[in-house]
Amino acid sequence: SCIAGCIAFEGDSNMELINFQEYFTEPACNYAHRGSTTGDVLSRKEKMRALRPSVIVLLAGGNDIVQSVPEDMIAANYEELIGFYKSICDRVYCISNLPINPKLHIKNSTMVSLNRRLENTCRRLGAAYINVFPSLYQNGGLNPAYAIDPVHLNRAGQELLMEIVKNHLAH
Repeated sequence: SCIAGCIAFEGDSNMELINFQEYFTEPACNYAHRGSTTGDVLSRKEKMRALRPSVIVLLAGGNDIVQSVPEDMIAANYEELIGFYKSICDRVYCISNLPINPKLHIKNSTMVSLNRRLENTCRRLGAAYINVFPSLYQNGGLNPAYAIDPVHLNRAGQELLMEIVKNHLAH
């Protein structure tokens, strides 16, 4: 389903683990890879140009935090990525970073801060920001009903995420 004009999904494991074609009648292509940081996604950006998708949906940033990439560097990567995507595709959507289990060393306050920066970058560059954080958050972290572990979505979480994404794509 990776053909010109498809809906292209890019990002980390929470994207890679979803079979997007189950949710769409039009071709949906999954370019996401486990462990990807925003820098990794940047290194793959030319593949997106070659694909010529009609829509690009991005979820990345959580692995940057895991790898202690400074927030300013992540924000700069968002700026470059979204700017590039907007130069090749009119419809660019950025999904907020997801909440995580509060027992991890990473704090949800960091994710919220990063999401704020992502949202501002989207607004400035004309991309759509999809805030899924509140829908997946419960009792200080990722709602266990939507999780297979402290950071990854289970099938119910994937379905909720896709319901929210599809709602935004429809507008």
